[in-house]
Amino acid sequence: MVRYIFKLKKAYIPDLTHENEKDRLYGGTRLTYAIYRSHFVRILKGTKFEVLITYYSRKLGDKTFLRPFKKYWDKRRYRLAHVYWSKVKDPLTRLWIVLNEKRSPLGANKIIPETSLVHKYVRLFNRSFESKVIAAYLFSRCSKFIINK
Repeated sequence: MVRYIFKLKKAYIPDLTHENEKDRLYGGTRLTYAIYRSHFVRILKGTKFEVLITYYSRKLGDKTFLRPFKKYWDKRRYRLAHVYWSKVKDPLTRLWIVLNEKRSPLGANKIIPETSLVHKYVRLFNRSFESKVIAAYLFSRCSKFIINK
């Protein structure tokens, strides 16, 4: 059986009480995860526990997820529905996007997403994941989470 392990490498959570120079550089809440593909065998399964043995694990790479500020989002090119735009007072959108680091360097005026978590499934390293599950972990800012396939 296969499972995917997401481990938090770097995180930047902006202070929303006052504006900072780093806020302009990072563009919002930025979480970078290292993604591993792990093969395991279930040895024993009880009602309250299970024993798993991992026999092969490989790092697929790193992905950066961003919850952008509204002022850095390109409204003309990437239109958002009202539910993703959030309340008027909130400076961040309710949308998580996957950044392409080559096309969207730090300090860019407008954010260029590789893909967003709006659709039902998102493709990371040619594998499909449910975006609803990933977004739930991103909003809680987990240091490690596991998705079974």
